[in-house]
Amino acid sequence: MEANALSGRTNYMKKKILVFHPIIAPYRIDLFNTLAERFDAEVCLYWRNLKDQSFDYAQLERQFKFTPLYIIKEEMGSARWSLAVWKKISATKPDIVIVDEFLLAAFVTAFHRILTRGKYKIVSLVDDSYKMVTDPKFFPWRHKKEVDVLAPQLDEIINVEPRVAAWYQQRYGRGYYFPIISDDVKARERLQRLLPLSDQYVEQYQLQGKRVLLFVGRLVHLKNLERVIPAFLKVAPEDARFVIVGDGSEKERLQALAKGHDNIIFTGRLEGDVLYAWYNIATCSILASYQEAFGAVVNEALLGGCMAIVSKVAGSQCLIEEGSNGFLVDPENEDEIAEKIRLALASDNPYRGALRPDRMPETFESLSKALVEHLEQL
Repeated sequence: MEANALSGRTNYMKKKILVFHPIIAPYRIDLFNTLAERFDAEVCLYWRNLKDQSFDYAQLERQFKFTPLYIIKEEMGSARWSLAVWKKISATKPDIVIVDEFLLAAFVTAFHRILTRGKYKIVSLVDDSYKMVTDPKFFPWRHKKEVDVLAPQLDEIINVEPRVAAWYQQRYGRGYYFPIISDDVKARERLQRLLPLSDQYVEQYQLQGKRVLLFVGRLVHLKNLERVIPAFLKVAPEDARFVIVGDGSEKERLQALAKGHDNIIFTGRLEGDVLYAWYNIATCSILASYQEAFGAVVNEALLGGCMAIVSKVAGSQCLIEEGSNGFLVDPENEDEIAEKIRLALASDNPYRGALRPDRMPETFESLSKALVEHLEQL
């Protein structure tokens, strides 16, 4: 603590945070920027891009309020990479080390603290949904053993939904809820800026006066579109359209399923502004996955004023207030999916060329402020 004689205020030294994370996906940028602003933070990344999809990473990096250090695991091998992590911790002398899940960086950090008698705290970001941690068949026995060994060595485990945080608290005495969400103020400014592009889409796809169901994501089996498409066709009124944004291994099969139905539109994969403009238009969005750790697209849709239909097994179900900002569905029940699509499309939620009210139940500011205070008090 230092006294500032000129201002008469007391300045507190920022705590030093060292982060080891695979990559910064678009939906994590605001969280890591907040950590960089509130702490003396260093961020070490060990992938060049997401494994399951490639983003325009140069564009994402321009949004960072920090300069990441890349320690590429595939290029170094596990042994050299682990040594690099060890040396980085020793050189940084952090107050807190944030790691991902219960993977190698977490084990290296835990061993480092034990062997060096380090005083820093260890926090893990764990994205598991409630189904993932409670279904005994989901994770292999080796992962369960790793969690049992490592969890007691951690000082906090940050989880993306409240039920999972409670589950970890009950078993390991650690568990803190912070969902995968974006800064709503920035997101709403972006959506406002994109209204002209949204208008272009309405013109291009002849969506004037139409109710729009929106899906955003990879076109793979887990996303359950083979049930969602027939469910939509069962209940869709004449003025409804189903816009599917994405690409993947199931694309041709899904296009065959939708063949002959002009009310289903495939746009291909989109990212950045050309994706976000769709959230202004959609009456409702759908994420009816069989398996989903969280589903950041739900937050994005709610920020755009959409009603959201969300699988009961997705972590983002915690963002839904039934009947108010969306509906929860059993992904195995096509009739239930159809009924929730009918209800969501019937909601008075049209796009009229202006930004609609935000449907998120909580703000990024309030949740991130609480998280920062929690980390400071560790």
